[in-house]
Amino acid sequence: LPGPEAEREALATLFRARPVWLAAELPEEEEETVIAAHRSAMRLAHRLLLILVPADPERAEALAEWLEADQNLNVARRSAEEEPAEEVEVYLADTDGEMGLWYRLAPITYMGGTLSSGSRRHPFEPAALGSALIHGDATAPYGEGYQRLGEAGGARKVRKPGDLAEAVGDLLAPDRAAALAHGAWAVATSGAE
Repeated sequence: LPGPEAEREALATLFRARPVWLAAELPEEEEETVIAAHRSAMRLAHRLLLILVPADPERAEALAEWLEADQNLNVARRSAEEEPAEEVEVYLADTDGEMGLWYRLAPITYMGGTLSSGSRRHPFEPAALGSALIHGDATAPYGEGYQRLGEAGGARKVRKPGDLAEAVGDLLAPDRAAALAHGAWAVATSGAE
């Protein structure tokens, strides 16, 4: 997937070596699970930033209000051209066509929908761009890809919502995320020639 290098560099500079993880194409029914996992992981890394890409960009305004009012989290919205400053805890990436950018910036990616209704994105997208994958059991329609990644040690499967927090916390260790991302990259790029 494309990802403008100048934009990636600018955002990476803003992140200032903060730990970052991504919730890709997150459906509404998984929002509470991901926010609970983020809160739990923030206890291990207080500067942790979640890049949240909603499955339905039309929900972005309501989602931002819920995150700020009910969850007491600092939020910045991409569509409003707000920057993910140091105090921002959730960066709402509510614009279309930028998944390549987010995969390049986040060393950890949770594949939205895999704990509920099914995967919304192909797992080789983040795998080919160096992001470690976390997913649930609902991998259709990309079950074969997830299976290949799992067999090669390139993805971490969580069985229930509570396991997501543990997986994110564990992968905050750069060596663990790198090992998973390397396994995923090897699978996603094999046969590329």
